[in-house]
Amino acid sequence: MPLASQTQQSSTTPDPTCTDALLLRNYEGATAVSIDVVVSDDGQPVHETTITLDPLTIESVDLPIAPGEYRVTAVIDQSQAATTCTLGDEPTALAFIEAGNGVVSVVDEAY
Repeated sequence: MPLASQTQQSSTTPDPTCTDALLLRNYEGATAVSIDVVVSDDGQPVHETTITLDPLTIESVDLPIAPGEYRVTAVIDQSQAATTCTLGDEPTALAFIEAGNGVVSVVDEAY
């Protein structure tokens, strides 16, 4: 009986990704909003993005970063908010960012 050949394993590791790490909500009824988001680790930005949301919409965003604790800063026009968030693949490991009425907020864990 022939022996099964061994499966060769890759020596490269996959790029880290936090699935649904950002959950953004625009509660403006008639106006789209653009939110600048900076994710920092020990004061150093590791990811920056701008997300534009149509009125009354919610969007989730994956991030190309390893799961962990990060400072998440969100900015719209003249409003800014920041907090430390645990980001990862668990349903509660996310930053919840809301914008509306000229104000933006960031909280750790939406649930």
